[in-house]
Amino acid sequence: MVGRETAFLAGDKGVGALMRAHDWTLSPLGRPETWSAPLRASVSLMLGSAFPMFMAWGPDLGFLYNDAYVQILGSRHPAALGCAFRDVWPEIWTDIEPIVRRALDGEAIYMEDMPLRMARNGFDEQTWFTFSYSPLRGEDGTVAGMFCACTETTRRVHTETALRQRERELGEKVREFQALAENVSQLAWMAEPDGHIFWYNRRWYEYTGTTLEVMQGWGWRDVHLSDQIERIIAEVGARWAAGEAWEGVYHLRSASGEYRPFLTRAEPIRNEAGELVRWFGTNTDISAQHAAERGLRDLNATLEAQVRARTAELQLSRDMIQSNADPICAFDTDYRLIDFNRSHSDEFYRIFGRRVALGDVFPDLFPPDQAPIMRGLMARALTGEAYTVTEEFGDPRLAKPRWEVSYSPLRDEQGRIIGAFHYARDISARLRAEAELAVTQEALRQAQKMEAVGQLTGGLAHDFNNLLAGISGSLEMMQSRMQQGRFHDIERYMAAAQGASKRAAALTHRLLAFSRRQTLDPRPTDVNRLTLGMQELIQRTVGPGIAVEVVGASGVWPTLVDPSQLENALLNLCINARDAMPDGGTITIETSNKWLDERAARQQDVPEGQYLTLSVTDTGTGMPPEVMARVFEPFFTTKPIGEGTGLGLSMIYGFAQQSGGQVRIYSEVGAGTTVSIYLPRHYGEVPYGSDMVPAVVLPRSEQGETVLVVDDEPTVRMLVTDILEDLGYTAIEAGDSAAGLRILQSNVRIDLLVSDVGLPGGMNARQMADAARVSRPDLRVLFITGYAENAVLGNSHLAPGMGVLTKPFAIETMAARIRWMIEAGREARR
Repeated sequence: MVGRETAFLAGDKGVGALMRAHDWTLSPLGRPETWSAPLRASVSLMLGSAFPMFMAWGPDLGFLYNDAYVQILGSRHPAALGCAFRDVWPEIWTDIEPIVRRALDGEAIYMEDMPLRMARNGFDEQTWFTFSYSPLRGEDGTVAGMFCACTETTRRVHTETALRQRERELGEKVREFQALAENVSQLAWMAEPDGHIFWYNRRWYEYTGTTLEVMQGWGWRDVHLSDQIERIIAEVGARWAAGEAWEGVYHLRSASGEYRPFLTRAEPIRNEAGELVRWFGTNTDISAQHAAERGLRDLNATLEAQVRARTAELQLSRDMIQSNADPICAFDTDYRLIDFNRSHSDEFYRIFGRRVALGDVFPDLFPPDQAPIMRGLMARALTGEAYTVTEEFGDPRLAKPRWEVSYSPLRDEQGRIIGAFHYARDISARLRAEAELAVTQEALRQAQKMEAVGQLTGGLAHDFNNLLAGISGSLEMMQSRMQQGRFHDIERYMAAAQGASKRAAALTHRLLAFSRRQTLDPRPTDVNRLTLGMQELIQRTVGPGIAVEVVGASGVWPTLVDPSQLENALLNLCINARDAMPDGGTITIETSNKWLDERAARQQDVPEGQYLTLSVTDTGTGMPPEVMARVFEPFFTTKPIGEGTGLGLSMIYGFAQQSGGQVRIYSEVGAGTTVSIYLPRHYGEVPYGSDMVPAVVLPRSEQGETVLVVDDEPTVRMLVTDILEDLGYTAIEAGDSAAGLRILQSNVRIDLLVSDVGLPGGMNARQMADAARVSRPDLRVLFITGYAENAVLGNSHLAPGMGVLTKPFAIETMAARIRWMIEAGREARR
C-alpha cells in the first residue's frame, strides 16, 4: 500500500511535485510510508480532485492543499504549503478557529455560502464557497488533523440575490399600488382569474357598509340589484373567460340602502409569460352624470348624443387611477414623478401648456414663484405628514385655478417612506360660489340688522310715548289746577310726573346697558358677600312660595364690577326666575371660579383666562330653543302686554359685556333655566368699607365756595345753578368748553368744576379739565353725563379728584356729591 501511494504521488504534478521536490519537508504529514490508511486515502482524494481541498495535520495543524485550492490562496501560494493553519489565514482565524476546534473534536461540519475575496483573471473578486470539514484520524484512531472540501457557490448566490432584489422591487410596486388604491375615491377590488374576488379597498367598505367576510368570493351579488345579477353574469362571462377587459354600468347598494349607478371596469393583469394572474376592477359613482344626462334629455333631446359621448369618455379609464377625474400623481423621495393619471397630465397641460412625463422633477416644472411652494408641500409629505392645503397654481396667461391638494406618504413594508401621494381638486368654482353666498348672507344680515333697529326704535317710541303722555298730562293738569286755584291736587300730579320721569330714566338706563354705553363705577367686589347681602331682599321680592338658596364657592375670586349694576342684574334674573315658576319652586344663586382654556373661552366668546361666574337657576317651565335664541334681543318678551319691557336680559347682556365678561343661558323645556354671568377675575383685594357717599342733606356752604358749571343745555345749567345758589354757593356758568377754559385759566376762585362730558367749543370736558389742571393742579371735577363716553372719561380710569354723576339725578344726590367733593378737596390740601 505504501508503494502504491508513493507511485501515485510520483506521477502527480503541481503541489505533489512541489512536495517531492522538497523531499516532503514542506509536508506536515511526514514520509508517505508512515501514513495511516485513512490519511493515505484523504491525500489521494485531495491531490487527485479537480475541486479545491486542503488538510491540516499534526499539533501545529500544518497546511497541505491541492492544485485547485491554489486559486483560492492566490499570492499566499506556495508559501502556505506546510505552514501552520493559523498563519495561512490570520485575518479570519478568529472566525474559523471555533469550526476547526469542533472538527478536531471529531465533529463533521458543513458551512454554506461563506464569502471570500480571491484573485481571478487578474481581478480581485468577491466569491462564495461552501466548506465541508471532517476529522482525520491516525493509526490509533485519534483525531490528528482535519480535511476540508471546498465548493464554489458564487453563481448560485448571485442568482438568489438577484431573485430576492426582484422580489423586493415587486413588493415595493405592490405596496405603492395598494397605497394609491386605498386613497382614490373609486371603489376598487381584485379577483382571481376565475372571478373569485379576494380584496376590496377601504372606499368599498365605507360605501356598502359591508365587511371582507361578507364580500369574499361571490358576495358582490348582495350589493347589486337582484334583477341585474343575471345580466352581469351574461355580459361579463364571455370576456371574463377570454381574459379581456370589460366595463358596464350597474347599481350598487350603499350602507343606507340607496342604490346608485356605478361605472364598473375590470382590467386583466398578466405576468411576464402573458398568463392571466388576477383581475383589477374599479367602480365609479356616476349618479351625478346620470342626473345630468336626465336633465339634458329633458331640456333637449338632440343633446343625447353628446351625453353618450361624455359618458363614453368617462368610461375610457384603463385602471383605478385613470378612472379618477381629479389629478392624481405619486412621487419618490427625489420629487420625481413615478406615476400619474390622465387627468393629472391634462390638467397640467391646461394650466401650464405642457405635458408631464415619468421621471420629471415635479417642482421644477413650475414657474419660479410657484416652484418653492410646491417643493415645500411635497417635502412635508415626505416627512410622513398627511394633510390637505389650498393653493393657487398655474400660468396666469392660461389658467390659474385654486386647488385643494391632499398629501399622504407612501411607505414600504418596513414603514420607511419611499415617496408620497398627491391628490388635487380644482375648487375655483366652489370658491366663487362661496364668495357669492357670503355676499348674499351679508346682505341678509344687514337686512336683519335694519329690522332689529326698527324693532328697537318702535319699542322705544312706544314706551317713551307712554311715559311722556304721563309727564305732559300731569304738567297740563298741574297748570290747569293752579289756574283754577285748586292746589290740593298738584302734589298728586307732581308725584305722577316724577314717577314717569324715573321710569323713563330707568328705561334709558336699560337701553344704555344694552348698548354697553351706561356709566359704570367699577370697584373690586366680593360677589359672595354681595349675593348674601341681597338674599333677604330677593326673598321678599319673589314671595314666600319660592325658596331662595345661595351657594357661594369657597375662595371665590373677586371681580372688578359696578356693584349696584350687578345687584340690579341679579335682582332682574331672580324676578325672571319667579315669573317662570307660577306654581312655586326653587331659585339657586351660585358662584364659582372658572379657568377657561383656549377652547372653552372660544365656546363662551370671551378671552382665555380666569373668570368668576354668578349663576341663577330656577326649576320653572324652561324655554324652547327658538325662544332662547331671542332672549337677549331688545323688547323681546314672552310676558303678556304691559307686564314686561323686554329689556331686562338685554340690559344684563350689555352690562356683562361692558364689564369685560359674557352672559350664557341654558334651558330645557320642563327642566328649568340657568343664566350665568361670566366676569373677569380681579387680581387685588376687596375693601370691606364703602367709599360711596350717602345721598343725605349736608351743611350749606358758609365759606363762599365758588362752583363753575359748564353745560351746553340751558335747562340743566339752570337746574345745577339753582341747586348751588340754594345751598349758598357762588355759581358761574359757561355754555361751551372754550368759555369754561377761559374762566378756569383766570384768577377767579374755583372750588369745583361741574361739567357735562360732551361739549361744543373744540374740546370735551376731560380735555378742558386736563388743560385747566396745568395751572390748577388741585382742581376738583365732577362730570355729569347721560351715557358713558368711555373714550372721553379714559375708559372709567379717572384721575384723582374726579367723579362722575349720571343724568337724570335727584337734587339731594347732586347736592351731596358737590359738598362731598369740595370737602374732600379741602382735606387733600391739608
